[in-house]
Amino acid sequence: MADAPPPDDSHARFGATDELVAAWDGFRRGDGVPCPLDRANLALTVDAAGGVYRFVCTQCGAASPWFESGPTGLRLRGSSADQLQPED
Repeated sequence: MADAPPPDDSHARFGATDELVAAWDGFRRGDGVPCPLDRANLALTVDAAGGVYRFVCTQCGAASPWFESGPTGLRLRGSSADQLQPED
């Protein structure tokens, strides 16, 4: 199987923060979570040292912001070069 291509400029946005919350809620219920850009499955990436997560599309490579989950909900944490930003 070939590696996923890097995201192109047409995937410049992950979508609204509420899409991230909906994806997290679905993942926790055990649902398959589709990428908001191309509808392929999202995989959860875990950084155990930082205690943060992010979703990455298995097809286009688009990635959500890193986030942490706590009793008060999700909190966005930092960014990376390949991170997709919420809509303005």
